[in-house]
Amino acid sequence: MRKQIFQAICTRLTERVPDIQFIDLWNNNVQTLSGGAVWPLPAVFVEFEPIEWRQQNNGARRGDVAVRLHIVTRAIATHGHTDPKMPDALAFLDLIERINTAMQGLRGDNFSGFQLTTSATNHDHAELMESVERYTTSAQDITAVPKAAKVTGIAPTLRKG
Repeated sequence: MRKQIFQAICTRLTERVPDIQFIDLWNNNVQTLSGGAVWPLPAVFVEFEPIEWRQQNNGARRGDVAVRLHIVTRAIATHGHTDPKMPDALAFLDLIERINTAMQGLRGDNFSGFQLTTSATNHDHAELMESVERYTTSAQDITAVPKAAKVTGIAPTLRKG
């Protein structure tokens, strides 16, 4: 289920937000940097929050799946709202809006449309900025459902006569 969701997010963002240069799974990527970015920017990292599953019949389960998109961009230093670099410095907000537009309603075979629930703007950055957008969806995981038995043939019909 998580693989399907991750791949759907990658496909949607790649198609609708072409300025994103790199998408990967989250692994505390920003906290482990000692210099500049080791991947092209802007980058998006997908983090899955813990999922509480509710069992259904025949091995299926349903849960609310929350993902956080860590959007990493290069910071542009400015000095006040009249700084000529301010439009470039605020461009990360435009990128976040394009990502939100792309993610809104993203759905798949076993998960419903994503909804934005939380936005966290970075207020403590140096060279790189990390903004986090949290989305939720309801998903049904059917990986444990037994495969249906295949019908290999039909018994001949007996005629009376």
